[in-house]
Amino acid sequence: MRIRIRFSKNGDLRFIGHRDLMEAFHRILRRAEIRPAYSQGFHPKPKVSFPVALPLNVVGENELLEIELPEAQEDADPDQVLALLRKHTIPALDFLSAELIPTGVKKAVVQAFTYAISIPAERRENTIRRIEWVNAQSSIPFERIGHDKVVDIKSGLISLSLSEDGTLQFQLRSMNNACGPRDILALLEVGDLETHGSVLVRKNVHIG
Repeated sequence: MRIRIRFSKNGDLRFIGHRDLMEAFHRILRRAEIRPAYSQGFHPKPKVSFPVALPLNVVGENELLEIELPEAQEDADPDQVLALLRKHTIPALDFLSAELIPTGVKKAVVQAFTYAISIPAERRENTIRRIEWVNAQSSIPFERIGHDKVVDIKSGLISLSLSEDGTLQFQLRSMNNACGPRDILALLEVGDLETHGSVLVRKNVHIG
Protein backbone atom coordinates (compact mmCIF):
# COMPACT_ATOMS: atom_id res chain seq x y z
CA MET A 1 0.00 0.00 0.00
CA ARG A 2 1.26 3.47 -0.86
CA ILE A 3 0.25 7.04 -0.16
CA ARG A 4 0.66 9.48 -3.04
CA ILE A 5 1.43 13.00 -1.85
CA ARG A 6 1.19 16.26 -3.76
CA PHE A 7 3.27 19.12 -2.38
CA SER A 8 4.71 22.52 -3.26
CA LYS A 9 8.26 23.77 -2.78
CA ASN A 10 8.69 27.52 -2.98
CA GLY A 11 10.46 30.54 -1.52
CA ASP A 12 14.05 30.00 -0.45
CA LEU A 13 13.58 26.22 -0.66
CA ARG A 14 14.03 26.49 -4.42
CA PHE A 15 17.74 26.96 -3.72
CA ILE A 16 18.18 23.52 -2.12
CA GLY A 17 18.92 20.41 -4.16
CA HIS A 18 17.00 17.16 -4.44
CA ARG A 19 19.13 15.32 -1.87
CA ASP A 20 18.59 18.06 0.73
CA LEU A 21 14.86 18.01 0.00
CA MET A 22 14.74 14.25 0.60
CA GLU A 23 16.56 14.64 3.91
CA ALA A 24 14.15 17.39 4.97
CA PHE A 25 11.19 15.17 4.12
CA HIS A 26 12.61 12.24 6.09
CA ARG A 27 12.96 14.53 9.12
CA ILE A 28 9.34 15.60 8.72
CA LEU A 29 8.26 11.95 8.64
CA ARG A 30 10.15 11.25 11.85
CA ARG A 31 8.64 14.25 13.63
CA ALA A 32 5.17 13.25 12.42
CA GLU A 33 5.81 9.64 13.55
CA ILE A 34 4.88 8.36 10.10
CA ARG A 35 6.80 5.12 9.60
CA PRO A 36 7.25 4.05 5.97
CA ALA A 37 8.26 0.57 4.89
CA TYR A 38 12.02 -0.05 4.62
CA SER A 39 14.10 -1.82 2.00
CA GLN A 40 15.90 -5.08 2.81
CA GLY A 41 19.65 -5.58 3.18
CA PHE A 42 22.51 -4.30 5.31
CA HIS A 43 21.56 -0.64 4.84
CA PRO A 44 17.75 -0.45 4.82
CA LYS A 45 16.28 2.80 3.56
CA PRO A 46 12.75 4.21 3.83
CA LYS A 47 10.66 3.50 0.76
CA VAL A 48 9.91 7.09 -0.15
CA SER A 49 10.13 7.89 -3.85
CA PHE A 50 10.16 11.13 -5.79
CA PRO A 51 9.33 10.09 -9.40
CA VAL A 52 11.23 13.09 -10.74
CA ALA A 53 13.58 15.65 -9.20
CA LEU A 54 12.79 19.36 -9.31
CA PRO A 55 15.58 21.37 -10.99
CA LEU A 56 17.58 23.66 -8.72
CA ASN A 57 16.27 27.23 -8.37
CA VAL A 58 12.83 26.23 -9.68
CA VAL A 59 9.60 26.62 -7.70
CA GLY A 60 7.38 23.52 -7.71
CA GLU A 61 3.66 24.15 -7.27
CA ASN A 62 2.30 20.61 -7.61
CA GLU A 63 5.11 18.10 -7.06
CA LEU A 64 4.77 14.40 -6.42
CA LEU A 65 6.08 11.78 -4.01
CA GLU A 66 4.96 8.34 -2.86
CA ILE A 67 5.35 6.65 0.53
CA GLU A 68 5.18 2.87 0.76
CA LEU A 69 3.61 1.69 4.01
CA PRO A 70 4.37 -1.49 5.97
CA GLU A 71 1.61 -4.10 6.15
CA ALA A 72 0.73 -3.07 9.69
CA GLN A 73 -0.23 0.42 8.46
CA GLU A 74 -2.18 -0.50 5.34
CA ASP A 75 -5.36 0.87 6.90
CA ALA A 76 -3.77 4.32 7.29
CA ASP A 77 -6.07 7.29 6.77
CA PRO A 78 -4.57 9.56 4.05
CA ASP A 79 -6.34 12.60 5.52
CA GLN A 80 -4.68 11.96 8.87
CA VAL A 81 -1.30 11.51 7.18
CA LEU A 82 -1.80 14.81 5.36
CA ALA A 83 -2.71 16.59 8.61
CA LEU A 84 0.43 15.25 10.32
CA LEU A 85 2.66 16.31 7.42
CA ARG A 86 1.17 19.80 7.49
CA LYS A 87 1.66 20.04 11.24
CA HIS A 88 5.33 19.09 11.14
CA THR A 89 6.47 20.62 7.87
CA ILE A 90 9.03 23.38 7.38
CA PRO A 91 8.53 26.87 5.90
CA ALA A 92 7.97 26.96 2.13
CA LEU A 93 7.19 23.22 1.93
CA ASP A 94 3.42 22.81 1.75
CA PHE A 95 1.53 19.52 1.52
CA LEU A 96 -1.50 19.76 -0.76
CA SER A 97 -3.16 16.34 -0.90
CA ALA A 98 -2.77 12.67 0.03
CA GLU A 99 -4.24 9.68 -1.80
CA LEU A 100 -4.19 6.01 -0.81
CA ILE A 101 -2.95 3.78 -3.66
CA PRO A 102 -4.03 0.11 -3.33
CA THR A 103 -1.53 -2.73 -3.43
CA GLY A 104 -0.91 -3.90 -6.98
CA VAL A 105 -1.33 -0.50 -8.60
CA LYS A 106 1.85 0.53 -10.38
CA LYS A 107 3.86 3.53 -9.27
CA ALA A 108 3.08 6.86 -10.87
CA VAL A 109 4.57 7.32 -14.34
CA VAL A 110 5.33 10.94 -15.19
CA GLN A 111 4.07 11.91 -18.65
CA ALA A 112 4.73 15.65 -18.86
CA PHE A 113 5.58 18.86 -17.01
CA THR A 114 4.08 22.34 -17.21
CA TYR A 115 6.39 25.31 -16.62
CA ALA A 116 5.80 29.06 -16.41
CA ILE A 117 7.83 32.26 -16.09
CA SER A 118 6.94 35.96 -16.26
CA ILE A 119 8.22 37.89 -19.30
CA PRO A 120 8.96 41.63 -18.77
CA ALA A 121 6.76 43.96 -20.84
CA GLU A 122 9.66 45.28 -22.92
CA ARG A 123 10.57 41.76 -24.08
CA ARG A 124 7.14 40.36 -24.86
CA GLU A 125 7.01 41.48 -28.49
CA ASN A 126 10.17 39.58 -29.38
CA THR A 127 9.02 36.60 -27.29
CA ILE A 128 5.76 36.46 -29.25
CA ARG A 129 7.71 36.44 -32.52
CA ARG A 130 9.92 33.63 -31.27
CA ILE A 131 6.90 31.60 -30.09
CA GLU A 132 5.23 32.00 -33.49
CA TRP A 133 8.42 30.83 -35.19
CA VAL A 134 8.81 27.82 -32.87
CA ASN A 135 5.19 26.76 -33.26
CA ALA A 136 5.50 26.95 -37.06
CA GLN A 137 8.42 24.52 -37.20
CA SER A 138 8.10 20.76 -37.58
CA SER A 139 11.56 20.22 -36.08
CA ILE A 140 14.22 22.42 -34.46
CA PRO A 141 17.82 21.16 -34.22
CA PHE A 142 19.23 22.54 -30.97
CA GLU A 143 22.36 22.01 -28.89
CA ARG A 144 21.12 21.48 -25.34
CA ILE A 145 22.59 23.53 -22.52
CA GLY A 146 25.38 21.52 -20.90
CA HIS A 147 25.27 18.79 -23.55
CA ASP A 148 27.56 18.09 -26.49
CA LYS A 149 24.96 16.88 -28.94
CA VAL A 150 22.30 18.38 -31.16
CA VAL A 151 18.71 17.22 -30.61
CA ASP A 152 15.30 18.02 -32.07
CA ILE A 153 13.96 20.26 -29.33
CA LYS A 154 10.51 20.31 -30.94
CA SER A 155 10.00 16.60 -30.26
CA GLY A 156 9.93 17.27 -26.52
CA LEU A 157 7.69 20.33 -26.66
CA ILE A 158 3.93 19.79 -26.31
CA SER A 159 2.66 23.38 -26.11
CA LEU A 160 4.02 26.92 -25.89
CA SER A 161 2.15 30.20 -25.32
CA LEU A 162 2.30 33.69 -23.82
CA SER A 163 -0.74 35.02 -21.94
CA GLU A 164 -1.94 38.62 -21.96
CA ASP A 165 -0.38 39.25 -18.55
CA GLY A 166 3.04 38.20 -19.87
CA THR A 167 3.17 34.69 -18.42
CA LEU A 168 5.09 32.31 -20.65
CA GLN A 169 3.76 28.78 -20.22
CA PHE A 170 4.96 25.60 -21.88
CA GLN A 171 4.52 21.87 -21.48
CA LEU A 172 7.32 19.36 -21.99
CA ARG A 173 7.23 15.62 -22.45
CA SER A 174 8.79 13.42 -19.81
CA MET A 175 11.03 10.46 -20.66
CA ASN A 176 12.46 12.59 -23.44
CA ASN A 177 16.00 13.95 -23.54
CA ALA A 178 15.15 16.41 -26.31
CA CYS A 179 14.80 19.46 -24.09
CA GLY A 180 14.63 20.88 -20.59
CA PRO A 181 12.85 24.03 -19.40
CA ARG A 182 15.92 26.23 -19.68
CA ASP A 183 16.51 25.03 -23.24
CA ILE A 184 13.10 26.48 -24.11
CA LEU A 185 14.00 29.80 -22.49
CA ALA A 186 17.26 29.92 -24.45
CA LEU A 187 15.42 29.11 -27.68
CA LEU A 188 13.07 32.04 -27.05
CA GLU A 189 16.01 34.38 -26.29
CA VAL A 190 14.95 34.84 -22.66
CA GLY A 191 17.50 32.53 -21.07
CA ASP A 192 18.85 35.39 -18.94
CA LEU A 193 15.58 36.12 -17.12
CA GLU A 194 16.43 34.12 -14.01
CA THR A 195 19.64 36.11 -13.50
CA HIS A 196 17.49 39.27 -13.49
CA GLY A 197 15.05 38.09 -10.83
CA SER A 198 12.39 36.15 -12.73
CA VAL A 199 11.49 32.80 -11.17
CA LEU A 200 10.91 29.64 -13.20
CA VAL A 201 7.93 27.68 -11.87
CA ARG A 202 6.99 24.07 -12.49
CA LYS A 203 3.22 24.35 -12.36
CA ASN A 204 2.39 20.68 -12.55
CA VAL A 205 3.76 17.17 -12.85
CA HIS A 206 1.36 15.21 -15.06
CA ILE A 207 1.12 11.47 -14.45
CA GLY A 208 -0.50 8.65 -16.38
